[in-house]
Amino acid sequence: MRVLLTRGLSNVRDAIELIHQAMTPGEFHLGATYFTEHTPLRQAADAFYLEPVDEDAEVYVEWLLNLCRTEDFPWVWPQSRWSLFLRMQDRFAAAGIRLIRPCPDVETLAVLHDKARANARLAAIGMSLPQTESITTGEEFSVALTTLGGGLRRVCVKPAESIYGLGFRLIDDAKRPLDRLLGNDCFTIGSTEFAALLDTAEGRPFLAMEYLAGDERSMDCLAQEGQLIRAVIRCKPAVAQGRWQMIETDSEGWAMAAQVVTEFRLNGLVNIQTRERLHADGRREPCFLEVNPRMSGGIDMACQAGLNLPYWNLRLATGTVEVADIPWPASGMRVAKIERAVRLAGGNV
Repeated sequence: MRVLLTRGLSNVRDAIELIHQAMTPGEFHLGATYFTEHTPLRQAADAFYLEPVDEDAEVYVEWLLNLCRTEDFPWVWPQSRWSLFLRMQDRFAAAGIRLIRPCPDVETLAVLHDKARANARLAAIGMSLPQTESITTGEEFSVALTTLGGGLRRVCVKPAESIYGLGFRLIDDAKRPLDRLLGNDCFTIGSTEFAALLDTAEGRPFLAMEYLAGDERSMDCLAQEGQLIRAVIRCKPAVAQGRWQMIETDSEGWAMAAQVVTEFRLNGLVNIQTRERLHADGRREPCFLEVNPRMSGGIDMACQAGLNLPYWNLRLATGTVEVADIPWPASGMRVAKIERAVRLAGGNV
């Protein structure tokens, strides 16, 4: 089965290597595309193709369709530009090329990318979420601070659209801006600083949120047309300080993930994140944070649970396995990602 993975993040290489580890000889031929030849995908993929420099959507789609025809790729697993692929899915289908889509249509994808709209959908079905206010100006932010607790509760902010937590900050007025600069603090920001930045953001929407102090969980989900098939739940305990994660069995997390998958009719590999609200009586309440319609950066850590998610995603998508035959992940193990140095071929750039 020949499958083409398009340009994406570094986890695309992880996925290809994981599939190679699990598959039988010759089961899959994995092609990959990227915008430059200087990429580890050249070593990981079975075939590598250089994407056109022209960013025009029509040029890109025509190039990709031609590549699939000439190189005989009946399956494409997009790793970016999902909106374009969803708009063009009928065109790919007419050419006999199947897409592994994260969700059914462009409108659903737009909701997923806008955290305020996604939160509203999930709040409507009764899901627990952090108290949140949408803001675009410094004045709106000041009002939100009062609404969210008037200084009695910690508040955080993040863009309504972002990846990898870019732009997330915890509001902290105990530090001077100079102390943050000298300490290379990329986690906190003062309320006055943020209000001033917001007024220069030209209307870009942000969310001001109740800060949840409990443990965070990242759930790597294998879904099929709105049904949660399997999930690996990675807990990020506060005591770990980011050094390791725990793979666990969490019935509350599974139930929340299943609701999200059904609500947005998610498909393939997606990632759902939660964090706990700590109550005065010691109770921990999991709250939905966000859903990413793609593989997570920690997909390789998740697969340490014995469930090779990228491999089973391809098997499920291409119809070569029954759901009942997909293994369940193990739990109760600590995992971490450790980088190592390597020597590159050639001494000159």
